[in-house]
Amino acid sequence: MNISKTLAEITTIKLGMAFTSAIKDKGNEGSCYLIQTKDITLDGSIAANTLAKVIPEGSPDSHYLRPGDLLFRLRGPVFSAAIFSEEWDRPTITTNQTAVIRCNHNLISPYYLQWYINSLLGQRYFNGMSEGTNINKVTAKILAAMPIDLPPLEQQYQIEKIHRNWLAQKETYQRLIVNGDIYFDQLCTQIQLGNQS
Repeated sequence: MNISKTLAEITTIKLGMAFTSAIKDKGNEGSCYLIQTKDITLDGSIAANTLAKVIPEGSPDSHYLRPGDLLFRLRGPVFSAAIFSEEWDRPTITTNQTAVIRCNHNLISPYYLQWYINSLLGQRYFNGMSEGTNINKVTAKILAAMPIDLPPLEQQYQIEKIHRNWLAQKETYQRLIVNGDIYFDQLCTQIQLGNQS
């Protein structure tokens, strides 16, 4: 039987690290990767190839991300969550425009929660918060109060398996589309240039 809990009852939620000055990519001198809201795609993945390398102003240790953490875009128009699932050659942090959600694994699977937040069920909650207004930001309080429908872990793992499989397929399709765009653009350019000679 499913139970309903608020997000705050089954996870810990905190904001990423605050930056008081403009964020500058320090290249190889940077001590941390920084995930900004623009790096969290609308479909819930992380654009890892565009991350800035920064030198934080304060001590970032308590802000380091762990595999399994969910990163939630606090600014709209789409409020999506991505899973931080990798460890790279530098520690990774995020800004305070992003909420970091860490699951209690005895109660909820991170991939189930990602699916739930990004699904029509989850998005309905955020849309309900914006009735009559054009909301472009969600507060940590609104996020913490989000009701989550919790099936038993076994069912969550079934949803997780399907969800992860679909995410992997989407990634493959997106690579095919990018490669196809490049190939067909080159092909059409060759034909177009051939007509000029």
